[in-house]
Amino acid sequence: MSGEGMTTVDDSGQTSQAVGTYIYGIVRSGVRIPEGVEPIPHGDEDGGGLGLVTHEGLAAVVSDVATNRALGTRRDLMAHEGVLNTIAQEAAVLPMRFGAVVRDDDAVAEELLAPHQDYFLRALEQLEGHIEFRLRGEYEQDVVLSRIIQADPQIQRLREAIAGVDEDASYYDRIKLGEAISHAIERLRAEDAQACVDAIAPYAVATEVKEVGGETGAVHVAFLVRTESRSDFEQAVDDLGDAWSGRVSLRLIGPTAAFDFLPAFDVPGAEQG
Repeated sequence: MSGEGMTTVDDSGQTSQAVGTYIYGIVRSGVRIPEGVEPIPHGDEDGGGLGLVTHEGLAAVVSDVATNRALGTRRDLMAHEGVLNTIAQEAAVLPMRFGAVVRDDDAVAEELLAPHQDYFLRALEQLEGHIEFRLRGEYEQDVVLSRIIQADPQIQRLREAIAGVDEDASYYDRIKLGEAISHAIERLRAEDAQACVDAIAPYAVATEVKEVGGETGAVHVAFLVRTESRSDFEQAVDDLGDAWSGRVSLRLIGPTAAFDFLPAFDVPGAEQG
């Protein structure tokens, strides 16, 4: 892949881009990169392809990238995850943080793979035969709000107190009502997250409850699943979806690389885009 990252001038006097090595993740040596996987764009235009830098049983999945461009576009993020998720379908892969660029392939081998060889090998061994899924749920807002109102006498009283009353005159009661509904939804989210884990965790080896985004967000849970248990896991998700039908809409994302079940690891000497 890349050589020493530096700016050069060609015979026509044009300045060429400085090139560095972008690191996606770590696999065992001998793993093949699936065909058709698109890397992060090299510079202003597409360029280059994915490659492997190997060292004593390990390999880093890499591509060339211009060091004078800022990383962080949606296309960059999607490419980073796409490379890792595609590889994860066929082999264990340790994801690196998005935006890690080192000077060249030698730095990958000497500063990343060699000094951390034991850690990477142990982590890959633990991940072998496992895949990650994320389960996201969105509330059917009208249904959930109706149930919250029916179950909470305080919310019912506040709604009655502001009914037909001028907004200025009922200002403080409206604030109290908003706070009461917000607290009720937070309690419901906590209960539903626990119910989700209780229903599906028996079919996974690890779980992580994640922060829910948006006003209608219900649950967001990551699961590490044995590949041999995938069908049972997916059936458990379907069963939960049936049980929550009309109240929560579930969406299963995956399989993906195990982004949520690894210790954070910063690439030594890497520039974060």
